[in-house]
Amino acid sequence: MALKRDLYRALEDVVGPENVTEDPVILYSYAWRSGLIATPQLFVPTFEAVTLPKNTEEVQAIVKLCNRHKIQFKASSTGWGCYCDPTGPGVIKLDLRRMDRIIEINEKNMYAVVEPYVIYAQLQGELMKRGLVCNITGAGSNCSALPMAAHANLGHMSQSASYGERNLLGVEWVAPDGEIVRLGALGSSSQWFCGDGPGPSLRGIIRGNTVPLGGLGVYTKAAQKVYHWAGPATFPTEGVSPDYAVKEIPAGFMVRYIHFKSEDIMVEAVRKVGESEIGFILMGFNPAMVSGNKARNNEEDLELLKRYTDEVQGPGFLLIIAGNSPDDFEYKKETLELIMKQFNGKSLKDVEDPENAGGFIWRFTRVTGSLRETCRATGCFGGEVGGTDVFGLMRTYISRASKLKQSLIDKGLLHDDGTDPFVQSIEHGHQGHGELLIRYDPNNPESAMAAREIFMTANMTAVEGKFGVPHHVWSDEIHDMYGPHASNYTKWLRKIKKTFDPNAASESSHYISSKE
Repeated sequence: MALKRDLYRALEDVVGPENVTEDPVILYSYAWRSGLIATPQLFVPTFEAVTLPKNTEEVQAIVKLCNRHKIQFKASSTGWGCYCDPTGPGVIKLDLRRMDRIIEINEKNMYAVVEPYVIYAQLQGELMKRGLVCNITGAGSNCSALPMAAHANLGHMSQSASYGERNLLGVEWVAPDGEIVRLGALGSSSQWFCGDGPGPSLRGIIRGNTVPLGGLGVYTKAAQKVYHWAGPATFPTEGVSPDYAVKEIPAGFMVRYIHFKSEDIMVEAVRKVGESEIGFILMGFNPAMVSGNKARNNEEDLELLKRYTDEVQGPGFLLIIAGNSPDDFEYKKETLELIMKQFNGKSLKDVEDPENAGGFIWRFTRVTGSLRETCRATGCFGGEVGGTDVFGLMRTYISRASKLKQSLIDKGLLHDDGTDPFVQSIEHGHQGHGELLIRYDPNNPESAMAAREIFMTANMTAVEGKFGVPHHVWSDEIHDMYGPHASNYTKWLRKIKKTFDPNAASESSHYISSKE
């Protein structure tokens, strides 16, 4: 439907004529579905208009206009994935790309404050100059560094630098009714150091198990905890992604891909690595994720995948060690050698090779390989499932959830890329996150629906096995699957939605509706 002229003129008054459009060419550029979510549709419904606000006040004005005119809005920043897409007509887009400032890096109190379109590559680069580093979402350093925009905000450095739920500090929030709310310490002062006060906390409202995925207003600024960086201010790289060369690995750094004879043995090894706290990065990657990280093209990816798969003896994990001093590095290195000896772990030669090791360290620290690991010669990555709980439990869950995959491969509906489920260790093993890799053909509706079948089966596995509510739970349909088995949390989630969004102005197809 076409917007009413008075509403369109009001939007022009807020952001300027050059920062709002209803041109179909522009609208359709936002409607292409990336293929990351399994569906036979190539396009989603188009927005009625796209706006580019530059600050919180303009966001607030747009949100209030949408409430007044009974039309919905949805905001996004970098937009990796489909979470910022609408599922129906009558929605105005807030594209936050003009809000791209690093507001503050507080070295003493170790936090950083950003607007939504600051990407992790920017923030990480500035932090490293100051001897600091932040967790980067596993989707890549091309994604928004706003912790409220990064889904669960799990990433490669979550072993030593936690994830979004625990790193989130002060937040500036334009609520769905247009009120500006400042959370945590920001609500009672101008400081960002705490997400919970002084005073009542709303952090559990705006971010529970995961973020509302655009369904509960707009987050315009947020702070996150940052961590010590043991490396140099400028990593000695040459070339461009993914073809990085590091002629001399900085002192105190090493990388290994360690593989084991069985899943049970690998899980025990991961526990030992966590108990000893030697890991800077620990990701339960399979050979496909490692080959995708290094490969420069599809042909090289397939060649590396075959070579790595032939070499490994079984499941493994990618580990990077960063020593804070020469003695600390020696302790970590010797501890790893003992763990490998105890569990008969083997190192993948190509990753350990000094000619390649520096590039692997930088690409995994920089998180540059996510797009290549996801959109592969073997098809798109979809049907992702996961959760946060102890590492071993997540491994059991993902292994059970993956059983359907082989039968669909045998039917020719999914690509057989030889990948196993992977589980990453978080906070030295106190928590875990699991994902199942599914390579499907987004141009084949039957293949896309096969990937969706795995996704739904994985959800039922989590319910029936009492594995908890995973991070990748969105929409009324999926929430209603889990609600009756998890203290009927959906009743409270809907009350939150109704209370803060009485006009249902914030489009919530990937969150939850306020239906009774």
